[in-house]
Amino acid sequence: VATKNAPKPTMKDFMGTWNALLSDEFKLDFKIGKDSVTVIEKIEGGDDIEQKASEHEFKDGVLTFSFEHEPFGMAGTFSVALTAPTDDNTIAGMGTLPDGKGFTVAATKAEKEPDPVHMLPDMPESRFGPFAYQDAPAQRTVLITNATVWTQSDKGTLENGWVLVRNGKIAQLGTGGYPRIAVDETIDANGMHITPGLIDAHSHTGLFRFGVNESGQSVTAEVRISDSLDPGHPGFYRELAGGLTTSLLLHGSANPIGGQSKTVKLRWNSDKPSDMFFEGSKPGIKFALGENVKQSNWSSDGTRYPQTRLGVETLMRDRFIRAREYAARGNKTQSGNRDLELEIIAEILAGDRWIHCHSYRQDEILMLCRLAEEFDFKIGTFQHGLETYKVAEVVKEYAIGASIFSDWWAYKYEVVDAIPFAGPINFEAGLLTSFNSDSDDVARRMNVEAGKALKYAKLSGIDMSEQDALDFVTRNPAIQLGIEDRVGSIQPGMDADIVVWTGNPLSSLSRAEMTFVDGRLLFSRDLDAQMRTHNDAERQRLIQLIIRDGKPLEETASSDGHSHEHDDLVDPGHEGHAHGQGHHFNTDRGDCGCSQLLPAFNTGY
Repeated sequence: VATKNAPKPTMKDFMGTWNALLSDEFKLDFKIGKDSVTVIEKIEGGDDIEQKASEHEFKDGVLTFSFEHEPFGMAGTFSVALTAPTDDNTIAGMGTLPDGKGFTVAATKAEKEPDPVHMLPDMPESRFGPFAYQDAPAQRTVLITNATVWTQSDKGTLENGWVLVRNGKIAQLGTGGYPRIAVDETIDANGMHITPGLIDAHSHTGLFRFGVNESGQSVTAEVRISDSLDPGHPGFYRELAGGLTTSLLLHGSANPIGGQSKTVKLRWNSDKPSDMFFEGSKPGIKFALGENVKQSNWSSDGTRYPQTRLGVETLMRDRFIRAREYAARGNKTQSGNRDLELEIIAEILAGDRWIHCHSYRQDEILMLCRLAEEFDFKIGTFQHGLETYKVAEVVKEYAIGASIFSDWWAYKYEVVDAIPFAGPINFEAGLLTSFNSDSDDVARRMNVEAGKALKYAKLSGIDMSEQDALDFVTRNPAIQLGIEDRVGSIQPGMDADIVVWTGNPLSSLSRAEMTFVDGRLLFSRDLDAQMRTHNDAERQRLIQLIIRDGKPLEETASSDGHSHEHDDLVDPGHEGHAHGQGHHFNTDRGDCGCSQLLPAFNTGY
């Protein structure tokens, strides 16, 4: 009871942690500081729930504050008024429910400050997967100046050059003075080099569980590699970091006639596979020759036809004859049905789909050229094609070109005659040649592969320029994939797929500083550093959630037999769970919060 001479209470009297009892039943803690009031509910076996009061006021010896009670099990705002503490460190007061009903409050000051509340900072919502952007990169108007620009066109290399990107396209480029127009950003690339985005004409990146072979039968033209594409595969991000912007994703080499290929742009942060598809690119299909298709290296029971190289040729000729007859009947079998395999092979004969053929030996390469002559179709590329240098004059007559390895040889017997001079020899013979990766790792440094073309050309006395060498991973594969009107060079109207390098792109000492796809900055060293910091913080947050109480998982299993120890990994706000008396279930996210992930799996991933 206050007396006339008693000191007037101050805010300092209220400061500390108070163990409160509401209506003689519900427990909460009030942590009162000089400028804030925090309401805490202790959760046994889990993280405590903590909320700062939305507003508080100290006036005439009475502290009032309000807070949202929904996290504690009931919707609405609660108001609390506390009188000054008594000598025995207790306070009393009244509260008001959202419906206007009152409740009593009695609180005792804690003997010691409680251990820190196990609350971890919420991270911004993130897409599923590493290095996913919080905000999708936008197309902006960007001017890059003071660079050496490798146009990969008849304009050659521009010193002191500039490139203007607008609406996802190359708007202008030139040397010296640049247009004084409004842009979103000007990048001073002094001492740096700009090239077209690199192109890999043979890739298996992002295919589920390396699921690139449908090997149960010899002809699988009906299957589509696009049905096995994972746009969230981190390999795509790593390849962007190496300046790669376009890839041809291929079926494996288990079948003489394999599945349909897909040309993609490395549009990292895509929601679904189709977002990566290169619009208007030439349809392709994987063929294969050699040891793989005749199963020389398999533990095969020898029952799948063909088992020999002559059987491979016969099988292909047979399918071409049947496809020609199928097309002549209006894409119908003799019984009037549709045959998806023959339909795709008929597209080859019509020139609407190009073959990309796994090959090594010159005799097999010539065999497919003879079939192309017999059935009057054009081959897209001889993939690997490591002996194309022996028959380059014939190959350039029947194929768009060869897409080969730079310097791989002797890893199996049919590669015994592969040489690192094959690319330059093909170049001198006029056979359009590109270098490919066939490897997630090599795909990260395709600029170095192009450098090898120049190296071996010089060693063999072949006259090749630096621009010719870079063509092996830019312009040449673009032609081989039928997309040279959009990518592969830097010219007005082309897609703004460009890379800014720290130095000469053919040097192993240079690195990609920035990579743009469709005018969007999808990789930069600065952005990468920011995301690494974010990922490190998220990793630490998850580790702390796992070890927060040092309790084995089974100790926190709920009464329904289902452990909720992992819940915060998908639901940091506890919104999907009841943790104690007075709490309610919010089933918007499912019992474990997992339904928030379901949309990702409903999009064809």
